[in-house]
Amino acid sequence: MKKLAACTWLCAIAVAAFALFQIKHEVKRLEEALTREHRAVVANQEAIHVLKAEWSYLNRPGRIAELAERHLALQPITVEQIVRFDALPLRVAPVPESEGDNAPLDPELEAILASMRKRQ
Repeated sequence: MKKLAACTWLCAIAVAAFALFQIKHEVKRLEEALTREHRAVVANQEAIHVLKAEWSYLNRPGRIAELAERHLALQPITVEQIVRFDALPLRVAPVPESEGDNAPLDPELEAILASMRKRQ
């Protein structure tokens, strides 16, 4: 009977030791995974910080003004280009069918078309 009890206790101790060994290695593996994830989070935070700094650098008003001058052929607005909202036509007048393609254009429309042709 003592041998059976001793063997049972010995087996129980062996199972407990094996379980503790497995748990220890599982905890170590999880700690390493947590460390890797923490390093990845820190690296991402640093990358975000760098990207924010680059965004601020690229969005400087002086730099944007210089790029706009260099790449966009913008001209200052002239006084003639500023009109009241009431002066804008609500819709384009339809061309009567009887006149067809030979119908004279509205003088304002002809002036706009002429200015567009000059730019080309």
